Amino acid sequence: MRPLLISLFAAALAVGGISSVAPVRAQSLTTPVPAAPSAIPPISWNLVEFPGVGPMTQQGLYSVQFLEDGQVNARADCNWVGGLWTAANGVLDITVTQTSLALCPEGSLEQPYVQALHDATGYFVDGFALTISGPSGDMRFAPAMPAVA
Repeated sequence: MRPLLISLFAAALAVGGISSVAPVRAQSLTTPVPAAPSAIPPISWNLVEFPGVGPMTQQGLYSVQFLEDGQVNARADCNWVGGLWTAANGVLDITVTQTSLALCPEGSLEQPYVQALHDATGYFVDGFALTISGPSGDMRFAPAMPAVA
Protein backbone atom coordinates (compact mmCIF):
# COMPACT_ATOMS: atom_id res chain seq x y z
CA MET A 1 0.00 0.00 0.00
CA ARG A 2 2.83 2.35 0.86
CA PRO A 3 4.52 2.08 -2.54
CA LEU A 4 1.17 2.87 -4.17
CA LEU A 5 0.80 6.10 -2.15
CA ILE A 6 4.35 7.15 -3.03
CA SER A 7 3.67 6.49 -6.71
CA LEU A 8 0.44 8.50 -6.63
CA PHE A 9 2.16 11.36 -4.84
CA ALA A 10 5.03 11.39 -7.35
CA ALA A 11 2.58 11.35 -10.25
CA ALA A 12 0.60 14.24 -8.77
CA LEU A 13 3.78 16.29 -8.38
CA ALA A 14 4.76 15.59 -11.96
CA VAL A 15 1.38 16.68 -13.29
CA GLY A 16 1.31 19.77 -11.06
CA GLY A 17 -1.77 18.81 -9.07
CA ILE A 18 -0.03 19.30 -5.73
CA SER A 19 2.18 22.24 -5.13
CA SER A 20 4.73 22.49 -2.40
CA VAL A 21 4.48 26.30 -2.52
CA ALA A 22 1.86 27.93 -0.30
CA PRO A 23 -0.88 29.71 -2.23
CA VAL A 24 -0.47 33.44 -2.63
CA ARG A 25 -3.36 35.44 -1.23
CA ALA A 26 -4.58 38.40 -3.17
CA GLN A 27 -4.39 41.66 -1.28
CA SER A 28 -6.61 44.52 -2.15
CA LEU A 29 -4.88 47.85 -2.22
CA THR A 30 -7.26 50.60 -1.29
CA THR A 31 -6.63 54.20 -0.55
CA PRO A 32 -8.01 55.21 2.83
CA VAL A 33 -10.84 57.68 2.59
CA PRO A 34 -10.11 60.82 4.62
CA ALA A 35 -12.60 61.62 7.34
CA ALA A 36 -15.15 64.25 6.46
CA PRO A 37 -14.47 67.56 8.15
CA SER A 38 -16.61 68.12 11.20
CA ALA A 39 -19.65 70.30 10.59
CA ILE A 40 -18.84 72.20 13.78
CA PRO A 41 -15.17 72.56 14.77
CA PRO A 42 -14.42 70.35 17.81
CA ILE A 43 -13.24 73.20 20.00
CA SER A 44 -14.81 74.42 23.21
CA TRP A 45 -17.36 77.17 22.54
CA ASN A 46 -18.39 79.71 25.22
CA LEU A 47 -21.93 81.06 25.24
CA VAL A 48 -21.79 84.81 24.63
CA GLU A 49 -25.49 85.55 24.01
CA PHE A 50 -28.64 83.73 25.10
CA PRO A 51 -32.20 84.37 23.80
CA GLY A 52 -34.21 86.66 26.07
CA VAL A 53 -31.12 87.46 28.17
CA GLY A 54 -28.75 89.10 25.71
CA PRO A 55 -24.96 89.20 26.17
CA MET A 56 -23.57 86.98 28.89
CA THR A 57 -21.77 88.90 31.64
CA GLN A 58 -19.88 85.89 33.03
CA GLN A 59 -17.88 83.95 30.45
CA GLY A 60 -17.19 80.24 30.84
CA LEU A 61 -20.26 79.23 32.87
CA TYR A 62 -21.98 77.93 29.75
CA SER A 63 -19.99 76.14 27.08
CA VAL A 64 -20.33 73.33 24.56
CA GLN A 65 -17.95 71.11 22.59
CA PHE A 66 -18.95 68.98 19.61
CA LEU A 67 -16.56 66.02 19.38
CA GLU A 68 -15.81 64.36 16.05
CA ASP A 69 -17.07 60.98 17.34
CA GLY A 70 -20.62 62.32 17.64
CA GLN A 71 -20.53 63.11 21.35
CA VAL A 72 -21.33 66.52 22.79
CA ASN A 73 -20.10 67.84 26.14
CA ALA A 74 -21.40 71.00 27.77
CA ARG A 75 -21.00 73.01 30.91
CA ALA A 76 -24.27 74.41 32.19
CA ASP A 77 -23.34 76.65 35.14
CA CYS A 78 -22.66 74.17 37.97
CA ASN A 79 -23.52 71.01 35.98
CA TRP A 80 -21.90 68.97 33.23
CA VAL A 81 -23.98 67.65 30.36
CA GLY A 82 -23.28 64.94 27.80
CA GLY A 83 -25.06 63.57 24.79
CA LEU A 84 -24.96 62.89 21.07
CA TRP A 85 -25.09 65.17 18.05
CA THR A 86 -25.36 65.14 14.29
CA ALA A 87 -25.14 68.07 11.91
CA ALA A 88 -25.12 68.66 8.18
CA ASN A 89 -26.08 71.49 5.86
CA GLY A 90 -27.17 73.79 8.68
CA VAL A 91 -29.40 71.20 10.40
CA LEU A 92 -28.40 70.27 13.96
CA ASP A 93 -29.74 67.56 16.26
CA ILE A 94 -28.54 67.30 19.87
CA THR A 95 -29.79 64.61 22.23
CA VAL A 96 -28.90 65.21 25.87
CA THR A 97 -28.38 61.80 27.49
CA GLN A 98 -26.74 62.61 30.82
CA THR A 99 -26.24 65.44 33.26
CA SER A 100 -24.82 65.95 36.70
CA LEU A 101 -27.35 66.95 39.37
CA ALA A 102 -25.79 69.80 41.34
CA LEU A 103 -28.15 72.51 42.57
CA CYS A 104 -27.15 75.68 40.74
CA PRO A 105 -27.65 79.12 42.33
CA GLU A 106 -30.90 81.03 41.93
CA GLY A 107 -31.09 82.85 38.61
CA SER A 108 -28.99 80.22 36.82
CA LEU A 109 -29.68 79.57 33.14
CA GLU A 110 -28.71 75.92 33.60
CA GLN A 111 -32.12 74.41 32.83
CA PRO A 112 -33.10 76.75 29.95
CA TYR A 113 -29.61 76.34 28.45
CA VAL A 114 -29.72 72.53 28.56
CA GLN A 115 -33.25 72.60 27.12
CA ALA A 116 -32.15 74.98 24.34
CA LEU A 117 -29.28 72.62 23.43
CA HIS A 118 -31.62 69.64 23.42
CA ASP A 119 -34.17 71.51 21.25
CA ALA A 120 -31.55 72.82 18.76
CA THR A 121 -32.58 72.60 15.12
CA GLY A 122 -29.89 74.49 13.24
CA TYR A 123 -26.38 75.90 13.31
CA PHE A 124 -24.19 78.36 11.45
CA VAL A 125 -20.41 78.71 11.75
CA ASP A 126 -19.04 82.05 10.60
CA GLY A 127 -15.33 82.45 11.18
CA PHE A 128 -14.91 82.68 14.94
CA ALA A 129 -18.63 82.53 15.77
CA LEU A 130 -21.11 79.70 16.19
CA THR A 131 -24.86 80.27 16.20
CA ILE A 132 -27.19 77.50 17.36
CA SER A 133 -30.86 78.08 16.62
CA GLY A 134 -33.97 76.51 18.03
CA PRO A 135 -37.55 77.26 19.07
CA SER A 136 -36.44 79.65 21.83
CA GLY A 137 -34.18 81.70 19.52
CA ASP A 138 -30.49 81.90 18.65
CA MET A 139 -27.64 81.16 21.03
CA ARG A 140 -24.32 82.70 20.04
CA PHE A 141 -20.95 81.22 20.95
CA ALA A 142 -17.29 82.23 20.61
CA PRO A 143 -14.22 79.99 20.89
CA ALA A 144 -13.15 79.50 24.50
CA MET A 145 -9.81 81.11 25.20
CA PRO A 146 -7.31 79.04 27.19
CA ALA A 147 -6.66 80.18 30.72
CA VAL A 148 -3.51 82.18 31.28
CA ALA A 149 -1.26 80.60 33.89
